[in-house]
Amino acid sequence: MISAITVNYKTIDYTLKMLESLFAHHDSTGLEVFVVENASGDSTEELEHRFPQVRVIHNKTNLGFAGGCNVAIKEATGDFIVLVNPDILFDDNALEQLEGKMVTSPDVGIGGISLKNLNGSQQACVWAFPEPLDQYLLLLKLNHPFPRLTPFKRWLMRGFDYSQSADVDQVMGALFCIRRELIEEIGFLDERFFMWYEEVDYCRRAKNAGWRVRYFSDITARHKKGASFDRVLTIHKQALLRRSIRRYMFKHHGALAGTLFLFSEPLFWITGLVAGLVKPR
Repeated sequence: MISAITVNYKTIDYTLKMLESLFAHHDSTGLEVFVVENASGDSTEELEHRFPQVRVIHNKTNLGFAGGCNVAIKEATGDFIVLVNPDILFDDNALEQLEGKMVTSPDVGIGGISLKNLNGSQQACVWAFPEPLDQYLLLLKLNHPFPRLTPFKRWLMRGFDYSQSADVDQVMGALFCIRRELIEEIGFLDERFFMWYEEVDYCRRAKNAGWRVRYFSDITARHKKGASFDRVLTIHKQALLRRSIRRYMFKHHGALAGTLFLFSEPLFWITGLVAGLVKPR
């Protein structure tokens, strides 16, 4: 069985559309669905009226994406836990297809699919693990004027063939399937990542434990991308991004790399402020 989990934070309009598309294309008898209202203030009255089969969990405080997911993961009973962003739209039974792939690939701990933009074009949804250099350049905002720099090409996997399924370092967390056995082995999402890089960290932990991370090219869904943060000021998003990258560096690249990012925070704050002025949201 599949346990689908969505964290709602000021995205109830997207969440309703996602659920409508989900139940239009999936057999609800083999599916349990959780929506975690992460103390955003959104009313779930319409959701609970239209989708009584959905279990709604109301958090008293905003636990972040990882914390919100973990609340539901602890209650889920499925063999596969699928984290689904509110801005996903299903055009077919993608989750059932994904379950089938995972069942026949018992050494795959994490599965991702081909995510499309709303117009049907391919969305970048596979990356290599981040390294200190590419993340440092990212926080300096050099990815905008110099997108072809070698560190960015490596990390963003420019030229990856999205038409072919492949083992990869990480898949996008917008639709992120986790095998229950993996959770039992390595634990839950790291809640110290309030937002962003929690799925990167989880993929790294999975691969360190000997599991495969697999991108399935022949399963698709549409993804608006960034809906949860359309309503958040860029300066706040930049602060969350810096904190998550810094935590990732300390955790996976050691004290020296982490300290470099910590001491560079004033510089990154300035570039983040500039980014907020150029693009407020």
